[in-house]
Amino acid sequence: MIAAELLLISAGTGLTTVVGALMTLFVGMPGHKLMAFYLGMSAGIMGLVILADLLPAAFRGGEWFGVLLGITVGFLLLKILRHIMSAHGKHGAEHSGEHRRTPQEWRGSGWMMAAALAFHHVPEGVAIGAGFQTHHHAGVMIALSMSLHNIPEGVGLAAPFLLGSMRQRSILLLAFLISLSIPAGAWLSGLYFMSTPQAITFGMSFAIGAMAYLVWKELGPAGLAMHALSAQLGMLVSLAAMMLLHLMM
Repeated sequence: MIAAELLLISAGTGLTTVVGALMTLFVGMPGHKLMAFYLGMSAGIMGLVILADLLPAAFRGGEWFGVLLGITVGFLLLKILRHIMSAHGKHGAEHSGEHRRTPQEWRGSGWMMAAALAFHHVPEGVAIGAGFQTHHHAGVMIALSMSLHNIPEGVGLAAPFLLGSMRQRSILLLAFLISLSIPAGAWLSGLYFMSTPQAITFGMSFAIGAMAYLVWKELGPAGLAMHALSAQLGMLVSLAAMMLLHLMM
């Protein structure tokens, strides 16, 4: 029952990437205030889940060096993936400064973004699985924070393909296929990271490291740069939601 629920929730989380793509294709790019609010809420929920749920559970269930190893691996993996995405983005910006970018060049950027997002989503699925292993509500809150995080990513995925004159149907199909990376990560979490106490500790610690990187290097700075007040409001709403949830549990 838990495995089925985990796959269902992780699949729903992945589909928010499609929601972001739909917003871009049919509504247009969302305003900076709304995007900043999404990012602030996501950063707040992730940070609170790390501190209130995952970190205490990881130290209760394993040795400190296992926790440190998992956090380091999760943090570095996300850092490497972000470096790949940033390096390509920088190259594209330099290239576009030489001449106006052609549709083929925009599609090339889109495919690089799509590949990076697909790999980027697998650790998110692992984090959701680790959250469910810790406590049901922790898994749900991680899934919610990832959902808010994936909407801007879906926007970023669709934009270069749209500029590259790709058909909307093809963009949505690609976004859907990429969204499957999250339930795949949740499945891997249950298969490999939840089999023994040591593996459970590593899985939770890996999730902590991956989520900490997202909060510290991506979500928080990006939201505050877009619109500081809206991002802070999102963080405040996430704090209130987490406090309410803990009181209800």
